[in-house]
Amino acid sequence: MQCLEFQRDIDKGENEVVNLLSEKEFLENEIHLLDEKNNALKNLMLAFMDEIVQDLLDCNSALDVETQSRNHENEKLLKDIDVMKSMLHSSINHYNC
Repeated sequence: MQCLEFQRDIDKGENEVVNLLSEKEFLENEIHLLDEKNNALKNLMLAFMDEIVQDLLDCNSALDVETQSRNHENEKLLKDIDVMKSMLHSSINHYNC
């Protein structure tokens, strides 16, 4: 009788080991799938960040071109103002003489 009980206990233990090994395999597979999803998400985030950085660089370049153009216009206007001031001073001095 004790032998049969002992055999049943061994069978229960084997079933438990089989169940645990099956669960371990399932969990390892889940870990692998989650790692793949994590890597895919990481790659998407990096691509998204690269796109944002490139957009910022493009906008910065456009603003730089616009700023240079405006500075050139400003310098031209300042020169025109200086020429007009000189002409005005000449005219005033010419009438005063």
